[in-house]
Amino acid sequence: MCGIVCYIGKKPEKILIEKLKRLEYRGYDSAGIAVKSDKGFDIFKAKGEIKNLESKVKEIDNSYLGIGHTRWATHGKPDEANAHPHISTDKKWVIVHNGIIENYSSLRDKLIGFGYEFYSETDTEIIAKLLQYYDNGNALETIRQTISVLKGSFALGIMKQDVDGIFFAKSKSPLFISKNEENVMVASDIICFKNFGDTFYQLSDGVFGFASSKKIEFYDKFGSVNIKEEKLDLNEMDDENKYEHFMLKEIYETKPAIKNISEFYSKQRLLEIFENLNVKNIRKIKLVGCGTAYHAALMGADMIEKATDIDCEVVVASEFRYSEPRIGEDTIVILISQSGETADTLAAFELAKQKGAITIGIINIEYSALAKKVDYLLPIKAGVEVAVASTKAYSAQLLVLYLLSQALGNKVKNSEIDLSTVKTLINDFDYGTTKELQDLAEYLRYNDKLFMIGRGKDYFTALEASLKIKETSYINSDTYYAGELKHGFLALIEEDTFVIVFATDKKLIDKTISNAEEARARGAKIILFTPFDIDKGITDKFFKVFKVKKTDDRLQCIENITMWQLIAYYISVNKGINPDKPRNLAKSVTVE
Repeated sequence: MCGIVCYIGKKPEKILIEKLKRLEYRGYDSAGIAVKSDKGFDIFKAKGEIKNLESKVKEIDNSYLGIGHTRWATHGKPDEANAHPHISTDKKWVIVHNGIIENYSSLRDKLIGFGYEFYSETDTEIIAKLLQYYDNGNALETIRQTISVLKGSFALGIMKQDVDGIFFAKSKSPLFISKNEENVMVASDIICFKNFGDTFYQLSDGVFGFASSKKIEFYDKFGSVNIKEEKLDLNEMDDENKYEHFMLKEIYETKPAIKNISEFYSKQRLLEIFENLNVKNIRKIKLVGCGTAYHAALMGADMIEKATDIDCEVVVASEFRYSEPRIGEDTIVILISQSGETADTLAAFELAKQKGAITIGIINIEYSALAKKVDYLLPIKAGVEVAVASTKAYSAQLLVLYLLSQALGNKVKNSEIDLSTVKTLINDFDYGTTKELQDLAEYLRYNDKLFMIGRGKDYFTALEASLKIKETSYINSDTYYAGELKHGFLALIEEDTFVIVFATDKKLIDKTISNAEEARARGAKIILFTPFDIDKGITDKFFKVFKVKKTDDRLQCIENITMWQLIAYYISVNKGINPDKPRNLAKSVTVE
């Protein structure tokens, strides 16, 4: 989850801070940099956001390389002692690390037995001490020995006192390298390479090496390896922001994302992507995701099942491996991830491949590990998403899942691919009335709890809306199936409790409103969310009725969520919370 950037060139302290700001979405519990100059290492650390570190960093005379880190705390509380970089006892090795060392406790005990002392609670400090322990004068061999005893995941940036360059190593955590005419950069995300280089190297698991201003060397446990240089697509790296927050910017990029998808996925392209897919023996489809991607999977399963008549099951990625799934060559496993680096989703992919399943990835970051591995890649074309709470990427995932349902329906039932719905969505798309949404946000901000209910796909929308509220405003928002209110839910209703009712399915609206009445009769304030005209005699009983724009039923779920993304944003801002960086969370979950 942490962010790493290493730089070889003049004034690294300035460049490292600039690039760490691009990586702050990966964690902002603490941050630090180590800079090398003619006088040795200068290390700066600060608790909290990068701006806190920036205020402490001083200009270093004759500095020429450095490593930086922004942290999402795993082992040890977020403070300066646990912040990276970490240094060896003899002060010769300095490192930054993304990942988790699963056997750090036994390694720590071993090193304590050899007389080493530790100043932090982190698993990372173990690596700095191991480098000292194995140091035999050959830095690359020392690194090879060190990483050979590590279990877990790591992306490492390393400096050694007597070497003018950056060492690196990678296993199960993303790491990339770019070089221009004079300088080299190593980073957790190629977004750091914007305005730096136009090519990059993507490291594979088990690769380590050395970079200087003159050369880059790659090795694995067997010896030297070649890695192909790839071209950077700068059009995919627009992270400039003229809005007050990235979350607001990204919500308003939903309609452009829908247009991008429409332009990218023609009927012909969908046919070409799945031209070689043999569906004759497919008996079941599993959809896998975490958080927002899991909610998209719930919607996708409904779409795909209706288009193909194949049984679909949705599994949270963190549970997939442990549920002993019955999958094999008769199974398609659809993996949904904004980053393509989500550790649990990658692990689900590995199991799916071991068992012979066909894998399809619905992914935003096309250079990610998962995107490179799946049998069939469906990029969601949403562009850079910086805010921790996913908005436009969720809507893009839903639309691509719909297109996937059409493509699979074509393969399974020889049905026609229907893209007219996408054009309808573009024409119908509406963000809602700002004043109305802001007023509702002001009502809700004073609550410490609220409830959301719905039936069918409305329940899935309620789950995602509730997650956005929790992530950005810390209100304890809970979700129930509307038909389940009598099974525990009503015991929680008190006078003036807010209950949000999603009723956007014409077939289910009467039953859903009846359920809302049950809650209102116990004192709840009902906020009804619907595209339909409701009898005034009913609506007069409710606190508020919100009209959402009606579009094709199959894609109504995309229209439904956008207003609630905005409401969540306004609640957060009204409460004085930064919606881009909610407490204790990070954007890219690269550890279990």
